[in-house]
Amino acid sequence: MEKDFENYMEHFKTLPLKEKQMIIYKQLKLLSSFTNFICEKSGIKNDIIVNSELIDLEKENYSEDDFAEAIIVLVNSIQNSICDFHSAFADYLEQHPFSE
Repeated sequence: MEKDFENYMEHFKTLPLKEKQMIIYKQLKLLSSFTNFICEKSGIKNDIIVNSELIDLEKENYSEDDFAEAIIVLVNSIQNSICDFHSAFADYLEQHPFSE
């Protein structure tokens, strides 16, 4: 698996910057959806963060600022989901401690 990832990274390095950015954007978008899905399926209230900054990347000629702004929205959405999941899980463990 490590070799496959090394090959992936070698290929990634050869791509133009805009393609690299789109890969990063799509992977973070997928991760954001997945972390929200985990919360929802666990019965944990979680609001996925959607912001107009994400729409900017759908334009063909987005700027570097547009990219940075969209990425920070996605990172914050992922953090929000992870924090909501952690908080609910900690509450659950507090109410249902492991017995030895």
